[in-house]
Amino acid sequence: MSRLFRYMQHDDVVKSIEELRDTVLRERPVVVSRCGDYTLFLKHISDNVLGITIENTYKHKVIQDRSYDITKTPNEIVARGVRHACQKMAELSDDDVNRMRLQIWKWYLLEWQSSSGGSEAIVEKEMSWVDDTLETKDEKMDMESFLHGDYLNLGNTLALIEKYLAEDDVHKEKFKKFAIEDIMEMTSEDTRDKSLQEAEARREQEGMKKHTYRFTVTVEATDREHARAALLSYLAGDERIHIQK
Repeated sequence: MSRLFRYMQHDDVVKSIEELRDTVLRERPVVVSRCGDYTLFLKHISDNVLGITIENTYKHKVIQDRSYDITKTPNEIVARGVRHACQKMAELSDDDVNRMRLQIWKWYLLEWQSSSGGSEAIVEKEMSWVDDTLETKDEKMDMESFLHGDYLNLGNTLALIEKYLAEDDVHKEKFKKFAIEDIMEMTSEDTRDKSLQEAEARREQEGMKKHTYRFTVTVEATDREHARAALLSYLAGDERIHIQK
């Protein structure tokens, strides 16, 4: 889900600091790119020094901060630093998505365990959400194959979030927003693929449709009739082509 939106290319950062450092950057940072809850900012530190900062804008927390003296640092090094920062943002955002998705899937498992006589210890352990808790990545894929279909039912998932975060309004709204965006993105890809398959099937059934195309052609000739005769001579024999008088 963590799509990277880039507003400034890596190689253009140095040029941007040179163009903006005496105007916009003196008033505010400039966004280089966004990915999930993370934003990469370009900041003015001094006349010759620029700053590149990754910030989690949801938590208002600086994740990574670097500075470059553009009079001493080659442009290629600055561009590489920006590229690495974008990669870091994508990785952080993917980890956030995986953790939140995994937590919802755990709640689905709790529902199953509760209806099947699951132990209270497991229920208590998985009931709450704690920020910045590291999860094992091996756990994720095992659940995906089991829960993918149930998770994509938006109504069921929102009801599940409402139940398990009933007393936690802050995280409840965050999880609802996440689930809506995540499920809509996942199902839109399925819908798009299905639409392409249906369009291909219709085209095979109906056959290729013919269209009429009109072109403007320039011909060198002494007059209009000679030009028309030249075109007819060149296009003679093709019944698809009609010359308008």
